[in-house]
Amino acid sequence: MPSVVIRFKDQIQRLTVRRGLGFQALCAEHETPIEFDCREADCGICIMHVVKGMEHLSPAVGEEKDFLKAMHADADERLACQCRIMGDVEVLIDEA
Repeated sequence: MPSVVIRFKDQIQRLTVRRGLGFQALCAEHETPIEFDCREADCGICIMHVVKGMEHLSPAVGEEKDFLKAMHADADERLACQCRIMGDVEVLIDEA
């Protein structure tokens, strides 16, 4: 089962999840610092930096890919609302 490390401020949260679980479902089951609003790759509130394991997330496609391109996102940025976890990942959540 994949592990997910979420870094926020000086906090580190470690979770073990079922392969293929999306961050939306993960955050519904556990209290995390990841915020969601539109949940459809339209607002960007759930943007996160992938510190390790980008290759273990589902690829960015469709609306997420278009949104990240339009926002000139860094190569390490993804929208949590669109990601499925396929292996070990570590993400950093910026302060709002």
